[in-house]
Amino acid sequence: MSVTEQLIEETFSLLLIFDEPALFLLFLLKGAIIGKVFPTSLFLPGYLLAIKASSEQVVIGITVASFGYVTGQLLIYWISSNYGISAVDSLPAVSVSNEQVIRAENLFQRYSGIGIFVTNLVPFVGSFIMIPAGMTSYSIFQTILYALSSTVLNYVLIVLIAFESLEFVGLL
Repeated sequence: MSVTEQLIEETFSLLLIFDEPALFLLFLLKGAIIGKVFPTSLFLPGYLLAIKASSEQVVIGITVASFGYVTGQLLIYWISSNYGISAVDSLPAVSVSNEQVIRAENLFQRYSGIGIFVTNLVPFVGSFIMIPAGMTSYSIFQTILYALSSTVLNYVLIVLIAFESLEFVGLL
């Protein structure tokens, strides 16, 4: 088993032990780019299935994960706003390439808030757009609105697709 696989397995075990606080922390790290190694689109439905979540627990899980992820994104926004790209790049386990920054800047310049919304629906892109959003001091209210609404939508779709797929093949 590779180091990454072992880390993912141990993280999932901690998630099952510590529930929502661990879910929040995991998604915060993912939103802050630090936890990009974690397949959160698998962790969220996997966690909900593992705990045999009721409808209420599904809503709570999606809410906790969404707020965690957006909190991580807001950390990237704040760091880039106050200290620039080099401070983001100096975070543990974070490597921001020039290509990623240029792509994020182009998307943000072209679409601004809608760019935040759309990139949060695409894996590995959402948090990088927070760098130019922070550096240009884009409205924090609009940043939160676009980021949170798209993140909730994304996680609802991920959980719905996972649950429906498992039900379709008779595993749920």
